Amino acid sequence: MPPVYPLTLYTPDQLGWYPHMAKRDAEVWIDWLKKHGEAYVAFSYDVALGGTLPAEELGTEEQRRGWQYNTALKIDAVGWQGNQVWVIEVRPDATVSALGAALTYTLVARREQLTELPIVPAIVCRAIQPDVRWACGMLGVQVFQV
Repeated sequence: MPPVYPLTLYTPDQLGWYPHMAKRDAEVWIDWLKKHGEAYVAFSYDVALGGTLPAEELGTEEQRRGWQYNTALKIDAVGWQGNQVWVIEVRPDATVSALGAALTYTLVARREQLTELPIVPAIVCRAIQPDVRWACGMLGVQVFQV
């Protein structure tokens, strides 16, 4: 199943508007973009994958897509490079839930065939629990602390 809604691509220098990203998360994201954004061709935000698409008789196409969006997983940011795609979870403080989100979103992106390119899970944060950093290393989740 493709993303619930078509993806929009934003250049790395487009700062300040990230659909459904919390204010504290956006502050972390902007700092990261200023340091690392140039390594990416583009970014997509609030990428909705999965969810439940009700049967046709349960509503119009627009209503059914709205329901699917409400039940879908939403990736904070997807970073597009020429040879790989990054699924990025943004949090001021990365805990076990950030790790779980990064891994789950990556698995769902693979299942939904978001891209044919390799997908890299990542967390962008200000702080991260030491045990979570260790687990990220064991599981191949990239961590950027800004």
